[in-house]
Amino acid sequence: MKLSDLIAQMETKIQVKYIQQFREAAKGGEIDCMPIEKSFAVRGSMYRDLMTQQGETFSNWHQETLRQLELTTMRGAAGIAYEDDVTSGKIDFKSRAEEFRKSLKKKRKRTSKKLTPGEAVVDAGQASRQVPRAAAAAQAAEAEQGKAAD
Repeated sequence: MKLSDLIAQMETKIQVKYIQQFREAAKGGEIDCMPIEKSFAVRGSMYRDLMTQQGETFSNWHQETLRQLELTTMRGAAGIAYEDDVTSGKIDFKSRAEEFRKSLKKKRKRTSKKLTPGEAVVDAGQASRQVPRAAAAAQAAEAEQGKAAD
């Protein structure tokens, strides 16, 4: 089976990641493949086509890789697992629960800073640099005087 045929059946958002995983598996000896004369394009990049034999080893690797890529494309994928993997014991429940707890704590810390009295944000370009209201009023007055003088 050709890599280009496998990629054509996938969602576009996981194609490049699958190619990277495929090459890493081939490099690590998990799957056997060889290059052929053809090449194919994915998202504007050209890749040499590779051919692999359809067998149990490849089928298992392929299914597991697709499952993992599907999970990582979900929004907020930190710690997400398939229910059957958890119930069968493939995944350690305690460690994943701890990862999830840490991600919840991180989300709480991401609150936006509220302005304190006397501070104003002049424009979106200066959102990171806050200016006291008196200084902002003085700058506006100087700008008006400069226009009136012209």
